[in-house]
Amino acid sequence: MTDIVGQITGAVLGACVGSFLNVVIWRLPRGTFLADGKRSICPNCREPIPWYRNVPIVSWLVLRGRAPCCGARIAVRYVLVEAVTALLFWALVVRPPSGLVAWPPNWPGSGAFVLHAYFVSTLIACTVIDIDHRILPDRLTKPGMVVGVLGSFVVAEAYGRLAVRASPTAQAVLFSAAGLLAGFALTWSVRQLATLLFRKEAMGRGDVKFMGAIGAFVGWQDVLLTFFLACLYGAAGGLLHRAVTGQAYVWFGPFLAAGAVTALFFGESVMHFLFVTWPQWQESHPVAPVLILSGAAAVLLLLFFVIRRGA
Repeated sequence: MTDIVGQITGAVLGACVGSFLNVVIWRLPRGTFLADGKRSICPNCREPIPWYRNVPIVSWLVLRGRAPCCGARIAVRYVLVEAVTALLFWALVVRPPSGLVAWPPNWPGSGAFVLHAYFVSTLIACTVIDIDHRILPDRLTKPGMVVGVLGSFVVAEAYGRLAVRASPTAQAVLFSAAGLLAGFALTWSVRQLATLLFRKEAMGRGDVKFMGAIGAFVGWQDVLLTFFLACLYGAAGGLLHRAVTGQAYVWFGPFLAAGAVTALFFGESVMHFLFVTWPQWQESHPVAPVLILSGAAAVLLLLFFVIRRGA
């Protein structure tokens, strides 16, 4: 019974935070986050929205995606943000990345939950803003770097450790700082190399700071895994986007966020697959190289087809 209460509490809290994130996503890129009044308003007719019509997820379903004040359609994205945030908060209760149980409330379990809840909320907000405006705002990425490192002072148990002779707190701080530097340096290096090769900006500065913030929470190993996964997700998503829309531009922020969520919850399992399970499978199956080469060739052919169709 206690576990169920904790899960429901996490999901409800996530839905409420998701509702707040919708405000952040709408107002922050427009520079009206603190200047657009305190109450939520209809973006179409500017009519204030009463609290009983602003209940996360439920209100959208009851209103059938229509604003009662003017009848304008309410984008499904709003309820998706709330639902995804609720799902991730629920996952933080059910499968805490740090292994620290957050419910019943305790220290340091609750502290770890708050830190990771802030982290996934930042990932969601940055994802949608990048899709809408093609930016990763400094007002989200820079505080993410600061909170990630400061959190290692406050809740050292929520972080990994570096193999150095130091106190547990110092090891957690070094773990976070190393992750920040690794994420920042890796993305900056890739950005500089791509710009040199293609003779135009191939990756925004926001991606660099975003990866720094991610690294401050997940550490240097998982930030490398995040980038690797983001490239895989980005390749697949980019091909699909090009095939459907014919557009070459693809945002990278959402794929970095997806890679970070994967690394946060399943980093150890993915690393074990990549460096233990996968090599063992290749050794025990003589046809493995053929299958790998065939898969690579199929991907190249698909990429060539998409590029030709989109040209």
